[in-house]
Amino acid sequence: MYDFTTLENSDFSTLTEAWNRCWQGYYYEMLFTEENLKVWIFRGMIQLKHSIALKENGQIIGFAFLGQADYDGWIGGTAIDPRYRGNRLFVPMLKAQIELARDLGLKQLYLEVLSQNFARHSYQAVGFKFFRPLYIYRIKPGMLNLAYSPDNNNFQRVETSAYFLARQEGQFVPAWQRREHYLKRYPSLNACLNPEGTSGMLYAEMKGRTLIDAWSASDKSAQELLSVLNLRNNREFSLTNQPSDSITQAMSLTGIRPTELQYEMVCSLI
Repeated sequence: MYDFTTLENSDFSTLTEAWNRCWQGYYYEMLFTEENLKVWIFRGMIQLKHSIALKENGQIIGFAFLGQADYDGWIGGTAIDPRYRGNRLFVPMLKAQIELARDLGLKQLYLEVLSQNFARHSYQAVGFKFFRPLYIYRIKPGMLNLAYSPDNNNFQRVETSAYFLARQEGQFVPAWQRREHYLKRYPSLNACLNPEGTSGMLYAEMKGRTLIDAWSASDKSAQELLSVLNLRNNREFSLTNQPSDSITQAMSLTGIRPTELQYEMVCSLI
């Protein structure tokens, strides 16, 4: 007997076990500790009382995590136990999550899916549309060969509020995991901007100094930013969920292609 409930009364031990079990066989290892899961829920603004659980005889065999910010929602992870895949349970679970999001007054629901993930067809079946591609780059030291020779001190540290204001004025429209509310939940943020305020970088103290955001409003400042990143980072770094903008164009000109391709999808709830 299958039941749709919410995850409201699930303890973290149960949630972690269900998370790890349901993600088995995915393209990447998604094993979480309880602490990993707590961080994921915190950053994604996941509301367990509004997240759907698919259960059989009281055991979680599938779930959809719902994050909320104002009138937008985000599917921050959805999976089904491998033993129950192929039983046409995924679409009904998604529909249950969409209806709950609509009842909450949300206007749009977002998610991100790898290009090779067949689940994107199920998302389309319940009303999600492709919004834009998202790119994941993993850059090794010395990989960026740009003609631009930057002043390595050109980018100066600023308050995070100034960083996000400049990014907004640069008309940069980020995906969920690069929105201001998400990034500000990282520990010990260090923000940098160029003097013109047309490009910037954001670091977090997380297993060392980790780049979590980079943006540019022009082709020139994109080349400047990438050159500085190439000089400052002596280990591999990532530009994750980088929408198609000046930085990706500069990457393309140097022959660097995304390591992975994701799609950002959106479902209108009004």
